[in-house]
Amino acid sequence: MPNNLENFSSNLVDAQSEKETEVELASPWNRIAAYIINTLLTSIVVTPGIIILIIEMIRSKSIGYNLIGPVLCIMIPLTIYGIWQIILMSKTGQSLGKRLMNIKVIGMDGRNPGFIGTVLLREMVFNMIVTIVSLILTFIFVGLLNFPETLTSNFFEYLTPFILLVMLFRKKTLHRTLQDYLARTIVIKVNN
Repeated sequence: MPNNLENFSSNLVDAQSEKETEVELASPWNRIAAYIINTLLTSIVVTPGIIILIIEMIRSKSIGYNLIGPVLCIMIPLTIYGIWQIILMSKTGQSLGKRLMNIKVIGMDGRNPGFIGTVLLREMVFNMIVTIVSLILTFIFVGLLNFPETLTSNFFEYLTPFILLVMLFRKKTLHRTLQDYLARTIVIKVNN
């Protein structure tokens, strides 16, 4: 087994052979591309609803606003798409973007982390922690230290993505980001 950080020996246990399997880490560029693909797909899903919302707002200036329909045109497809992504991540460790980039999330033990690891910890809990820390830091900097609010909020808005980007390129830590540490996961290449 080569001692290379690009290859990560994980305890993937095959039920029949019970052998350890070596996996290859996903490149930072593949992970970034998967994120961009997921963001673009989300935008595509909500675009028709946003267009309907804009048309309804323009059309109803003289009539009055009835935005329930257009908002539902955004929320229903977004909810369906979100549930689909959650199911995919829970069952396979792959979002649509990850699937297109041939990468997936696995636990450090080599198993599929399921809903708790891929969705709950990596996404929901992580985003709640980031939001709470940002609010606390904003309160400290704006409320106690009198920093300008717009400067502080913009700084914290871009701080987390910057930290994640730096972590993504660190070979020494196996390209793991804060979400990976929280959920005890790693992102690998999938061999087709």
